[in-house]
Amino acid sequence: IKICIMLTFKNQKVLISGASSGIGYSTAYLLNSLGVNTVLLGRNKSKLEESMSKLKHPDNASIIVFDFLSDVSIKDELRQSVADSGAFSGFVHSAGIDSAKPYKLLKSQDFDTMNKLNITAPFQVVKDLLHKSVFSPEGGSIVWLGSVMGSLGQKGKIAYTSSKAAVDGFVKSLALELAGKKIRVNSVAPGIVETPLTDELFSKTTEENIKAIEAMHPLGLGKPEDVANLIGFLLSDQSKWVTGTTHFIDGGYHIQ
Repeated sequence: IKICIMLTFKNQKVLISGASSGIGYSTAYLLNSLGVNTVLLGRNKSKLEESMSKLKHPDNASIIVFDFLSDVSIKDELRQSVADSGAFSGFVHSAGIDSAKPYKLLKSQDFDTMNKLNITAPFQVVKDLLHKSVFSPEGGSIVWLGSVMGSLGQKGKIAYTSSKAAVDGFVKSLALELAGKKIRVNSVAPGIVETPLTDELFSKTTEENIKAIEAMHPLGLGKPEDVANLIGFLLSDQSKWVTGTTHFIDGGYHIQ
């Protein structure tokens, strides 16, 4: 028996942070190709416009310029987007930065930056997004990017891994609070994925360290589209009974 499952989306409109490159862009491209109204969110307008132009259906996409590390509200931009093309039904938080410092060099500011980017700032975006005039009354889906390192830890990444570990608790509690509104909340926890951020990291380390990192992934390093496919599923109608979960997608990193 052969069963082919096609991802389906009912009148979906999804906001994607970090959409100018890496996992965020791959997710935007996938959703846009499947007919989802795609809103690309990022801090660099020119990069967002370039990314949007590469989508399969750029006429069914738009951009919002926003920096998660600023103190600017996104409320007005979200309401304008609703006026232009309808209510939202999904949010993917994929924006991120990397940080590698041994604990002796860590400062409280390092924790503040990571927590703001990975938890507090996107939390405020979710609050603004879930306003009754902004989000679909029929419900929807929210997907947060965590990390396998949030569960396993990693040398030199205390600030990064602690903020990613917080994502798991955040997702579980928010899922319980939003279940009554038919809004699902999940996270994905990737291993090392070949993105511009990873390229920058590898450029600052030795070949020996790169080989050691690759060896941690039995199936090799991931591609942005690998993670995007899982995010697409969690946004689709096919995952209507999935909420409050963290999904590892790491080439076997966490089972060693």
